[in-house]
Parts: sequence; structure tokens; C-alpha cells
Amino acid sequence: MKSRYIAVVAGVAVAGLSLSACSSSEPTSSTEPTDSLTIATTSNNQGPMEAVVAAYEEKTGLEVNLTVADTSQFQTTIRTQLSSGTGPDVFTVWAGGGNPGAIDVLQGAGYLADLSDREWVDTVDPGTAETLQIDGKTYGLPSKLDAVGTIYNTATLSELGLEVPTTYSDLLAYCADVKEAGKVAFALGIQTDWVTQLIPYALVASTVYADDPDFDAQLADGSATFEGSGWADAFDKYLEMNEAGCFNDDPLGTDVTASYNLVNSGEAVGVVQVLASYPQIASTAPEGTEFGFFPLPGDDSGETSVPRGIGVSFAVNESAKNMVNALDFVDWLATPEATGIWFEAAPGIPALTSAEVELDPVMQTAADVIAEGLTAPMPDQGWPNAKAQSALFVGVQQLFSGQAGVDDVLASMDTAFSG
Repeated sequence: MKSRYIAVVAGVAVAGLSLSACSSSEPTSSTEPTDSLTIATTSNNQGPMEAVVAAYEEKTGLEVNLTVADTSQFQTTIRTQLSSGTGPDVFTVWAGGGNPGAIDVLQGAGYLADLSDREWVDTVDPGTAETLQIDGKTYGLPSKLDAVGTIYNTATLSELGLEVPTTYSDLLAYCADVKEAGKVAFALGIQTDWVTQLIPYALVASTVYADDPDFDAQLADGSATFEGSGWADAFDKYLEMNEAGCFNDDPLGTDVTASYNLVNSGEAVGVVQVLASYPQIASTAPEGTEFGFFPLPGDDSGETSVPRGIGVSFAVNESAKNMVNALDFVDWLATPEATGIWFEAAPGIPALTSAEVELDPVMQTAADVIAEGLTAPMPDQGWPNAKAQSALFVGVQQLFSGQAGVDDVLASMDTAFSG
């Protein structure tokens, strides 16, 4: 059957319509197979999700209704939809508890089905499986691992005759050389709020976790705070990079899509992003464009780690109207057949140890860094709520607009973390 792909542009409006239409009924879950299934994901996963959905429809004869939204819109609306009984059967989630669409947040309200008895659970990457769990129970199927680093246009770098920086001092010199050549070292689009976190996350791999890998546990038990920690050094360096001309003009007026366009057009060499965004960047680039990857150095040690965690993951609605189909679809996503389809459509590093895929240069470089053990936590995946991340988003935008200082931002993050 033909599936219906609905790009959700106005997520809040859609959620509001769903709420008004269903507010008088209680959520129900079907234990009998039906001929339909609803799935929701984010725009940077649209390509591979469309590919696996098409294959699943052909395999089963089911009609799948897939909705797609920008990450920020998705995280804003998914809880509203779940609470009103209008949520999809299967949907994208994030590991840990650091954003509104994360497992700890959603399952805190009882919205997620327990997936602990599924056959694929024991094949989840052992270094990150716990971020999908609460009290030992698994609530998400991971598709791929994620990391934060610089995705760059290899032709642009070659044109400039430069090499990737391996220390923070090299990075500042690199920015100066790129700027002198009339280009931008790192495209930055912090008009899109979630982009604000990426460079700090990359920098704290060096300024915080290199010396204190248990920092998040110390935050949790109250023996450490953001203020007075290596986070201050990371924010200072973020601002120093800005002053050094590492970024494009007016990052606050540039959104994430525009930042990708700067890289694809050759106006910028690279962009600091999650690997999950790479397929979207590559899909909009001119044919034949080649990309590379390097960790963003935050000190002069010469050994730079990357924040690493679970990337794309999927949960099942505890009140799914098509529960049997939802569980079957998630189980199928874990099979070699579906894995092959997903990663053919979108390069990535599998999070299931049973998966075998051929990695492209960007993913291979990141996988090599991970294999060397040069990794740090993905910070928000160890945070207890979404408030600290929200304070970071606002704080970075205020830093760049001159409305707040580093200490102000860190204090607001501490307040949010404890709240």
C-alpha cells in the first residue's frame, strides 16, 4: 500500500489540533494486529526512515503513516501528543534525560513501552546501552551511535592548502588562515537553538571529561557544579573562537540549514555537528562533494576525544493504537535486512553489535577515534532533566548577544540542573 508522508512544519499547531480532537477520549492500546501503523521522526532521519518504511510496507502490506518534524518542533510536541492520546505508535527518542524527547523524561510520565524482552536488547553497544534504560528496563531501540565533531568539505580544505587542527592553539591559527583566505572555518547557525550546545559539548570532552570522566556523577551527587568547572573554560573558548573569526558573520541570525549551505557551497570549510546530521548535509550537497571528519580540539594535548553516545533511537508508545504492529516494526528495524536499508540510505555507525555495514570516510574516521578510546560522554545523556540543556540553549544565545556572561550562564545551568 502507498504510505502517506506528512512533513510537519507547524508542530505546535498540529499538536494543538490533535489535542482538541481527542481530549474527550482515553488513550487506548490494541493488542490485535491491524492494517496500519503511525511513525514519527525528525527531519534529519527522513531519508532512511522513508526507505525502511517502504520496505516494511512491501514486506507486510501494512499502511504506514510517517510524520516528520524539525528536531526542536518534534521535542516540543511529542509529549503533548502522548499525553493527549494522539501520539504515534513508534517515534524517535533520545537516550538519557537531557531533552524533552529523552527516554528518562518521557518514561517519567509512563509513555513508553518496556522493550526489555525483545531479542535485540543484548546486542546494544555495551558502552551506551544503559542510557536507554531505567531501573534496568530498556525503553528504546538504538539505530546508530552518535558523536560530535567537525564535518568538513574536503575540496574546500584542499583548495586552501591547510591541514586539520589537532590542538586548540592550532585551531585558532587555522581559523585565522581560513579567514585570511576569505572563507569561514566553522559554519555556525545558533538561531536554531539545539545547535548552541554542539561546540561546548565538543570542547568539554577536553576541558572537563579528559581529567574528570565522572563529572556527571559528581553533578548528580552535588559534589560538583557547572560553575567553577571546566565548563567555564569551554565557554570562554567558544567566545574566543568567535572573537578569532572562526565563525560566519551573525551566527545568531543563521539557522542550521543555512550553516549546511555554507559548507556545501564552499563558503565554509566545515561545521561542528552530530554525526546524525551528516546524511542531511550530504544529501543537499552538489553531486560529487566529499566530506571528512575531525574532533574539535579543546586543549593542546594533541589527543582529542569526541563526545559519544546513542544517536537515532526508537520507542513504542505504551498506549499505541497498533501495539502488535509497533513491536513488530521495531523488532524488524533490528534485523540485518532493515539495518542494511537504513545505512545504505544514511551513513552511520551501528549501535547494535550484530550489525555489519560499510562505513564511508566520515563515519570511518569517527569510528576509528571511538575505537581508540578517545571518547567522552554526550553530556546531556547523563543529566536528570531537560532544564539544564534548555538553560544552555538560552545562555549561549545570550553570550553571543552580549546579554549574559559565562558565570551567568553556568549559574543558570546549575539552577536548572538541580530543579
